[in-house]
Amino acid sequence: MDPLTAKPGLLKKANLSLIRKVIKEKGTATRAEIACETKISSTTVRALLTEMLQNGEIESIGHDESSGGRKAERYGFRPDRYYGVVFCIADREIHVLLINICGEILEIRKLERKKRTAEKPESVGVEIEEPVFALLDRLVSEKDIKSIGIGVPGIVEGGSYLRKDGENEDFCMVDIGEKITQRYGVPVMMENDLNATITGFARCYKKKFPRERTDSIDMAYLYFEKGCISAGFMAGGRIIRGSNNYAGELGLVPAGNGRRLAECLAEAADDKEYIHLAAQTICWICGILNPAYVALCGPDLRVSCIGQIGMEVDALLPGRMSAEILYSDDMWHDYYEGMALLTAEKMFDDIQFIKE
Repeated sequence: MDPLTAKPGLLKKANLSLIRKVIKEKGTATRAEIACETKISSTTVRALLTEMLQNGEIESIGHDESSGGRKAERYGFRPDRYYGVVFCIADREIHVLLINICGEILEIRKLERKKRTAEKPESVGVEIEEPVFALLDRLVSEKDIKSIGIGVPGIVEGGSYLRKDGENEDFCMVDIGEKITQRYGVPVMMENDLNATITGFARCYKKKFPRERTDSIDMAYLYFEKGCISAGFMAGGRIIRGSNNYAGELGLVPAGNGRRLAECLAEAADDKEYIHLAAQTICWICGILNPAYVALCGPDLRVSCIGQIGMEVDALLPGRMSAEILYSDDMWHDYYEGMALLTAEKMFDDIQFIKE
């Protein structure tokens, strides 16, 4: 493996970042485990762990069973030491989560988006920025914020996202992620809402069925709202975003007679037509991704049709190609769980390493 080095003035900070990431990923760790994972000398690890204990960053969890020598001491983070903040941006409001280092949700609140005025029609994004910055200014002065997550109803491009302007239906770019990074200097994670939602659904599924291997799960999550259908896809436990981050925009797919799929579903006159369209969509997904599960959710989902949708999919596809149809009754719960996990994973990503 090529050696990784940090500039001299950042060496201690770089080592601390590596140690923190190991403890976070493993949950708890011994000095020997940390030294092995990070390739930092045992002496340096001991000194830094002592410092982290003294400043209340970590705590001793206890000692491992002895294998003949001295019992190894195990360390873990204090859950009240580091925090993350999550913003889930919706049409009229912003959902805010305060999370701890384990990705556990400690607090949920909502912010009203600032209303755009006729005097400032060019101020796209200001209705989001002002309430977000006002809250963050206060939180970063009160708590040690190590990461910020932003969930958005649009196409993510770096620290910005593409959305429809509610005033004229044109697409516009909102650079809220870039501005937060510049202003607060902590790692920022921005994700599409459906990608975060399928991450959260998979996380909850793993909690419910711990014996199943969900770290490499293949799954699709379909969301039905206002005549729109969108999706999040996961293959091998990883989100599929596509080359331009448009994966999952099912509503834009042509569905015949010059209409798109979203229009066809919205105009379905009866349940029979609706069931056929939904089953056909799932068959397309099964033919391309072959997921083990397809979860359905959303305010415009015809819940009473789910059983028949599943039966039609089974009738249209060979058994090994079909998927188990699941139902989620709370998209926001899934969304929160996914954003909390992804934001917690971003903690301690503030150090960059370079190869020499």
